[in-house]
Amino acid sequence: MKRTLAQIVLIVAALGATGCVMHETRPQQRVKAIQASTEIPESQLLDVGVRLFDENLPEDEKVMEQQHIFPEVRKAEARYLPMQLRNTLEGTGQWGQVRVMPEDAEALDVYVSGKILQSTGQLLSAEITVTDATGRQWFKRQYTQLADTRSYKDQTGQPRDPFQNMYNMLANDMLVYRQQLTAADLENVRRVSELRFASDLAPYAFSSYMTEDKKGVIQLVRLPAQDDPMLQRMDRIRERDYALLDTINEHYSLFAENMSEPYTNWRRYSYSELEAKDEARRSALTRKLLGAAAIVGGLVVGAEANTYAGQAAATGAIFGGAYAVKSGFDKGAEVKLHSDSLKQLGESFQAEVQPLVVEVEGRTLQLRGTAEEQYTEWRRLLKELYENETGVQVPATPAPEVATSNAPAKADRGG
Repeated sequence: MKRTLAQIVLIVAALGATGCVMHETRPQQRVKAIQASTEIPESQLLDVGVRLFDENLPEDEKVMEQQHIFPEVRKAEARYLPMQLRNTLEGTGQWGQVRVMPEDAEALDVYVSGKILQSTGQLLSAEITVTDATGRQWFKRQYTQLADTRSYKDQTGQPRDPFQNMYNMLANDMLVYRQQLTAADLENVRRVSELRFASDLAPYAFSSYMTEDKKGVIQLVRLPAQDDPMLQRMDRIRERDYALLDTINEHYSLFAENMSEPYTNWRRYSYSELEAKDEARRSALTRKLLGAAAIVGGLVVGAEANTYAGQAAATGAIFGGAYAVKSGFDKGAEVKLHSDSLKQLGESFQAEVQPLVVEVEGRTLQLRGTAEEQYTEWRRLLKELYENETGVQVPATPAPEVATSNAPAKADRGG
């Protein structure tokens, strides 16, 4: 009997302390991106294209609301996150030119594609796929990172991105894979990249230089001569393609710069609301469970007690448990308040960022459509440019499949 009463007292004491325990997230240990210590030979320096991320928007609006997803915010993130990764890769000195690029661009050596799985002020999760120009997949991995809370406390002009660890880990993983490739492998990737660009514009002239194996990896059958006038002309056209990509990158960079401060603030405030919401949910559940336990315990004690003191303790436990259950439901209402606050924050930031997205998509560059549509139109214009320079019409039909010969690559010195 005494043991049961002691247990009830401990339960009631726990109920009184439940609302006072705060959940505190510790700052993340910072990961550094590996910097280049020596100069990489030009022939082995790979250019990287970071594609715009897949927004991955749920079709069900209720799911979006439950997961605090706002379409315009996610659309902005699909352009902002690649720029952060681009800046990280460029800052390591391990790569050639690093550009954010539309989905259908194929002018570079290595491609990074991303799909946003979850993005809040608390957590960022994305599925990343890295491939090279030969079609070889380096890896496909899911990266998940908790926010570094120190970034939210930093009030300086350029605080560290709260998810910089994720970009740094991805950059390091890419470097580890690249270091496993031989110098010949790296040079081969660059040659294939060059010939794929040329073959896209003039398949009748360049597709025979490549073959595709059973795994879908492109191999070189032979190489054009270095002084091949068609190849030299194609190199000049490729430089113009790079110039447009650089112009598009300037717009993406300006977009990310303009978005940075309001986006950081939105992440900071949403982080606080999400933490408060999670704490309220935990507290509500705990109070309900302990309250129910106290009521059950009081009923059991009341049925067994033969003294006035025992009955009084049992009654006190029942009333205390009922109060705890009620406070649990009150905490549940607090969860809804935080959810409403998150919705207001998201809608407010969505209204703020939407004009920025419209602006970066509406850049005409003397072309029409979004940045992605502009690049597709640009590739069409490049084909017209090639036709005008060579006097040879590029077929409008899809490019034929590359040859299937398994002969080793060798330089074609006959032009």
